[in-house]
Amino acid sequence: MSQPQIKHEATPKPQPRKPVQPKPPFDIDNYLNPYIPRSPLYLLPTSVSYFFGHRLPRTSSRRPPVVHRYHNIIVYLSIFIGTFCGLSIIENSFLALPPLSGHTVPIIIASFGAAAILEYNTIESPLAQPRNLIFGHFFSALIAVAITKLFEHLPQERFEELRWLVGAICVAVASIVMSLTKTVHPPACATALLASTSVEIQILGWWLLPLVLLAAMLMLTSAMLLNNLAGRRYPVYWWTPVDLKALKEERHKEKGDKKQELDVEKASDPSATPESVKEENISDEDTETGSNTGDLRKSASIDPDRLGRTISYSSASRTPHPNRSQSRRTSKPEHGRPIKDSLKEDNEEDEKGDRIVITRNQIVVPEWLQLNDWEDEVLRILMERLRDSDA
Repeated sequence: MSQPQIKHEATPKPQPRKPVQPKPPFDIDNYLNPYIPRSPLYLLPTSVSYFFGHRLPRTSSRRPPVVHRYHNIIVYLSIFIGTFCGLSIIENSFLALPPLSGHTVPIIIASFGAAAILEYNTIESPLAQPRNLIFGHFFSALIAVAITKLFEHLPQERFEELRWLVGAICVAVASIVMSLTKTVHPPACATALLASTSVEIQILGWWLLPLVLLAAMLMLTSAMLLNNLAGRRYPVYWWTPVDLKALKEERHKEKGDKKQELDVEKASDPSATPESVKEENISDEDTETGSNTGDLRKSASIDPDRLGRTISYSSASRTPHPNRSQSRRTSKPEHGRPIKDSLKEDNEEDEKGDRIVITRNQIVVPEWLQLNDWEDEVLRILMERLRDSDA
């Protein structure tokens, strides 16, 4: 008697797991930038927007500017005039103010002397941009006044004994807040220190906040006027060096890819329930800078050998994107070739991976190099200068 044949069902093949994308470090701009509108400077006449730091994109037909023989002398002279005029405007404005709640307004807040070095000298630095200047001083003054008011509930003698502690706490907390909000401005910590240790500034109390805002706006206005008159671009950016138009395009593309994946899953699995994916319309009026870059990781033409063991940052975000890895050549020589030449080529390939490449739309760095906020903004300023028609 023949035994019945047992049918073995084919076991389904396990689905390959998708590679886990590394999460980028905390960046407050990842939450704020999607809601930041485009700067309206492009609507103004070029002669007006020039003094607000706006520059037309560089074109291939435009000739690079000729560096004058006395270029450095002109820069030094503009630094002198800018620093003198900027501080003089603040001092005369403070002298013209009436007493605030019976307290005489100081001739100037000393921390703005240090701020003048950034606003008229190192104007390309991220620390000198309007966001850092205004919010850095405001946050530091707000924190220092609040903490000092808390310690003032102590007896006066005890408060004087702990004044050193108040100053240290104010600067430490202000430094953390500026780091989290990407508004680091070193002179602002001096504002926090003065508000807690200098009696002349401490007695102003909450009046220090409008004074700090007034001084910051006066310095910003004079810096825009005098630096651009001297042919120096300031500010390089108002809120962030990230291309907000490209950021929205990249997010729109990611949502399109997710929708396509859902459609593929639906076609392969009829029981799958469809999920609605909302699409956003991208318009130039809703973004900071115009861009036609599309997928920024594909638009820049870079030597493929440079992409081995590297990651790239687009002009849209700080999320690292691993580049395609190059097949590493072994040290085994080809037929008829010496080992020395093969080893030399391997070393050259390693050196190509240990470099930083900056284009108009992309930054390529070695995969082992983790960029912090400061380094990222410096590289993005160089990227912006590549697009600048007057760089």
